[in-house]
Amino acid sequence: MPRVWVSGLAWDSRKVQPGDLFFALPGSKHDGHAFAGEAVRRGAAAVVAERPLPGLSVPVILVPDARAALAQAACAFYGHPTKKLPTVGVTGTNGKTTVVHFLGQLLPDCETLTTVRVEEEGLSCVTTPEAPDLQRIAAEALRRGRKFFAFEVSSIGLAQRRVGGVHFCAAVLTSFARDHLDFHHTLEAYLDAKLRLFRVLPKGALAVVNARAPVEAVRAAASQVRLLTYGLGCGDVHATRLFEERDGTLFTVVGPFGRGEAFVPFHGAHNVENALAALSLSWALGFAWRELRPRLASLSLPPGRFAKFRTSWGAEVVVDFAHNPEALARMLRELRPRAARLIGVFGCPGEADQGKRSLMGRIAGQLADLVVITADNPKTEDPRRIAEGVARGVCEVGGSFTVILDRGEAIRFALTLAGPGDCVLIAGKGHERRQILAHGALPFSDLEVVQDLVDVAPK
Repeated sequence: MPRVWVSGLAWDSRKVQPGDLFFALPGSKHDGHAFAGEAVRRGAAAVVAERPLPGLSVPVILVPDARAALAQAACAFYGHPTKKLPTVGVTGTNGKTTVVHFLGQLLPDCETLTTVRVEEEGLSCVTTPEAPDLQRIAAEALRRGRKFFAFEVSSIGLAQRRVGGVHFCAAVLTSFARDHLDFHHTLEAYLDAKLRLFRVLPKGALAVVNARAPVEAVRAAASQVRLLTYGLGCGDVHATRLFEERDGTLFTVVGPFGRGEAFVPFHGAHNVENALAALSLSWALGFAWRELRPRLASLSLPPGRFAKFRTSWGAEVVVDFAHNPEALARMLRELRPRAARLIGVFGCPGEADQGKRSLMGRIAGQLADLVVITADNPKTEDPRRIAEGVARGVCEVGGSFTVILDRGEAIRFALTLAGPGDCVLIAGKGHERRQILAHGALPFSDLEVVQDLVDVAPK
């Protein structure tokens, strides 16, 4: 085969630039092999494929796994930046974004890559970008003199080998509960995907695991690592005596470094737990408790996570990304004691795990006084059909609900219904700025809708 010089890596034929090396990735909906011809017409210098592609005018490199090849090529193309930049991967059903966001504030000069940033910058995929984007960001961070790199590692990203070739110095497992079964099909396969992150850790690396998560499964998958657990009331590093103050939460931290009082400027037991994850990892990487304690007190939450508002008439409104059964249950349980009436506004995404729809409906029906079922990125599915699945679960537990498919109207209805002392939870989208419908994505933000409405008097 002749020597071919390439100037970039591409996996989307629509974005190929002259001189790119195009990777024909197989997918659940589209197969990149079908678009190899278009990539060549746009100037691809060569194609990496899993099967012969006769008739192309450029070299075709056959590999057994195009996704694995893309990851390794990206590492080489960008000079293996994570070999020089201590890199932390954070996985888990819930809490990934918050833990990475906290690490960016606890670790000095730490580059972070979260779901929020992925959406803001229009990167590939939803949580963990494709390998070239990931490696490019790491390389840029290294050039800017960053000392750490922390990013979210999704189960789908692991299954699709997007982090292949990344050199991790540490990994975090924040939680494990039902999610993404439309992709993984079983909880066992979902967990196995998460454990891939720990299997690739080098000897002596650090694994920080929530004490409520499958600790023994991590231990079995990565016996070569140092394992540190954390949690509320249990774990090597744990918090006790949580006390909610007006401006945050005061608690006691107990760990290998001793015992001390700590404060975080936000509410929510799950947020304290996420802070413990970041604290545990930062301490294990060599930073002293006396350094970390004041940093805890100045932490901020990422956008769309437990974002609180108060209406002019005395109702509390919380916007959160809670988009699966565990996250929704934790948020509703957190808010239930403080609410005279608790109103939940949420929906379930289209083209995703249908089994969780009635399950989330049951959870909301049990914990909220009223469930306002609405749309949440229905994509090509009929929003009414999705809402029926949620409503079925609410009915099973004798809960009260109404269906308002227009999400903006659903939020308006809930806020105008809520009186003094009531609480409205708007769940599922958090930071997101788009509503994905059958005909495409439209601008939409729960946060912006609430900000526009909190000073509007109730009807």
